[in-house]
Amino acid sequence: MAPIPAPIPTLQALLHALADRPDTTAAEVAAAAGIGRSTASKLLSALATQGRVLRRPGGHQGGRRTPDRWTLITTTDTARDTYAASTALPATPTTQAHDADLSRPAAGRLGAGQLRDLVEACLTQRPGQPLSPTAIAKTLDRSAGAVANALQVLAGQGRVVQAQTNPRRYVIADASDPTAATH
Repeated sequence: MAPIPAPIPTLQALLHALADRPDTTAAEVAAAAGIGRSTASKLLSALATQGRVLRRPGGHQGGRRTPDRWTLITTTDTARDTYAASTALPATPTTQAHDADLSRPAAGRLGAGQLRDLVEACLTQRPGQPLSPTAIAKTLDRSAGAVANALQVLAGQGRVVQAQTNPRRYVIADASDPTAATH
């Protein structure tokens, strides 16, 4: 378990604020705890990694991204007292979720090579259909630039083929078609 990157009083203030305000944004909990928004965001991400808080990813509304919502995972009705005494992770946490979306895992940061695997899987599901980096990015809800970079790496490895140059479109490389790699 990775250590929390903050002094204990800062962590306790954040936990108290989150216990009092379930399903809140990082900015709201930061203001309530009297800490910086950046510090609160980093602490919440670390706590989510440890399974101590639940993250409900924000969506899009009117073309803008809405903030993620955070809820403390508690073991009793006295979560504030529990976390004031100790910041240790309870052995068997249960959630006091306000809606079903809180139980979904967070769409966190991908590890090395995971985006390439996602891009390749997306193209595998659509064999023979040339897709642009933007179309793949929208499907995966990822950055178009990152997807374009992943496609270049995959093309260099021979796992995908650039089917069209302007606009760039890619297809999955077909092992049974020897001419596919020459496009």
